[in-house]
Amino acid sequence: LMKQYEEEIYDYNQLSDLLRKMATFYDSIMKHLRPNPEYFRVAYYGRGFPAFLQNKVFIYRGKEFERLSDFSSRTLNQLPNAELMTKLTPPSEDIMESPHQFVQINHVEPVMDDRKKRLSGKPISDQILRYHQVNDVQKFRFSRPFHRSEEGCEDNEFASLWIERTVLVTSYPLPGILRWFPVTATDTFQISPLRNAIETMETTNKELRQLIVAHRHDPVLPINPLSLKLNGIVDAAVMGGINNYEKAFFGEDYLRRHPEDAALIQRLQDLIAQQIPLLEVGIRLHGERAPPALLPLQQRLETCFQDMRGHVEAKYGKKTCDLKLEP
Repeated sequence: LMKQYEEEIYDYNQLSDLLRKMATFYDSIMKHLRPNPEYFRVAYYGRGFPAFLQNKVFIYRGKEFERLSDFSSRTLNQLPNAELMTKLTPPSEDIMESPHQFVQINHVEPVMDDRKKRLSGKPISDQILRYHQVNDVQKFRFSRPFHRSEEGCEDNEFASLWIERTVLVTSYPLPGILRWFPVTATDTFQISPLRNAIETMETTNKELRQLIVAHRHDPVLPINPLSLKLNGIVDAAVMGGINNYEKAFFGEDYLRRHPEDAALIQRLQDLIAQQIPLLEVGIRLHGERAPPALLPLQQRLETCFQDMRGHVEAKYGKKTCDLKLEP
């Protein structure tokens, strides 16, 4: 329509009305808070179900503000004869061929399309990024942690914490015409403790970056999420800090047992170093936006950060980031 109004019929009144409507829509995207939808995996096991459900898996998009407990209750109310399976382990052959009905229900995380992942590293608004994270998605995942004992790591849970990751692909992207689609492909694999630590650090840095960008774009956002994130990172008494990773993976014993992990160890050390400039910007921003009641927390953040920065930069080098605050 814009092209028609501007170049074909030269109706600038209609063009201006259309542009005002577009401006209203863009303004709404940036200023109105929209709840992120939740996605759920439902697996129907047993021959007691109709043929189109027997031993099939589906991904559902929940209703607004619907959480796992609410979705599970709603689903089980529609299946009065079904028994809810409490573990995510694969069902046995007996269950799959049983004349009864068994259901697995769990939360799944949407995985952004590979073509859109380039948005994650850019300082764009959190509203825009969150839209692409939970819409037009066809791939989902969930994880099951488990411990596997290994020589030399009996006393360190981080060194023995493995992750079983399951990735599911649906027949069509969600949301679509329906609120659910069947799963057409499933891939299950295991993630080692070191790779899990790298993934955790990448997620932490990404979440911290998104919070900083969000507060830069909107000064009136509630400060609590940023406060909790900063405190959880810099205060070792809260989260254990990076000392857990140093004890688990950076010692000579670990490298002797896993010489093939040298590049992964360097990657984890780089992620730890890259977190320091993000924390510096985040703590400075927190100090500018926090109310007087949070002054004691701000002082503690600054004190803990100085100790943390000295330790990290001495061991893993000094890094920079592209996020800056105006002086």
